[in-house]
Amino acid sequence: MLRGFLVVVALGCSTPVLAQSSQEAGEILIESTGPGAQHGDSPRVTMPPEGPGRDAFLRDFIRVNPRDNEASVGGRTLSAFDFYNRVERPDLAARADERTRQRVWLISGSVLTLAAGTAAGAVVIGNAQNVNDPACFVNGNVSYNECVDRNTKTTLAGSLIIGAGVVVAASLLTWALLIPEMVTAPEETVRLATEYNRGLARKHGATGARLQFLPALAPGYAGLTARLSF
Repeated sequence: MLRGFLVVVALGCSTPVLAQSSQEAGEILIESTGPGAQHGDSPRVTMPPEGPGRDAFLRDFIRVNPRDNEASVGGRTLSAFDFYNRVERPDLAARADERTRQRVWLISGSVLTLAAGTAAGAVVIGNAQNVNDPACFVNGNVSYNECVDRNTKTTLAGSLIIGAGVVVAASLLTWALLIPEMVTAPEETVRLATEYNRGLARKHGATGARLQFLPALAPGYAGLTARLSF
């Protein structure tokens, strides 16, 4: 019994403690939290041994912000298209690219609508009746009131055109901003990034092995069981 326990302890001393998430423990953790977060498969990634391999791994390691559903590498935010291509999902990259084109068209339409509405409204207002025109004073108050009435109607029409352009442009812009470029939920984005990071870690020398010590209880027996997983 004592000999078996010493064997287990020796194994434990020769293996990194992967239950921790610090870099010193040889592991990186992408935590997925918030509503709907799934915790069935741990997003832990074992890092390669210290040296050039680990440096290269950390340089290309994908980090995910689940709150914003955003991926980044080395502090640089990845576009949805770049992220899905990096994790070798061209189907998702194509869908993300389509959404990006939709956003571009809507934003462009918003700008053009605003410009056209403003220009048209300005032209209409510019053509409003000039109340200082000598013709407005030919018949005294009657002709002057008619000029004021025409000026008011034309100015109102031009203002309505400008206002309509602003409303339509704002609606198109809001629609564009509400279209997410990422086509996966945050939990799926974390899963894709984790799979990519694990492959990257193996490429640079990480074994991916994990040794866990679990309590084993049975009638007349109490001890530890070592479980090695990959």
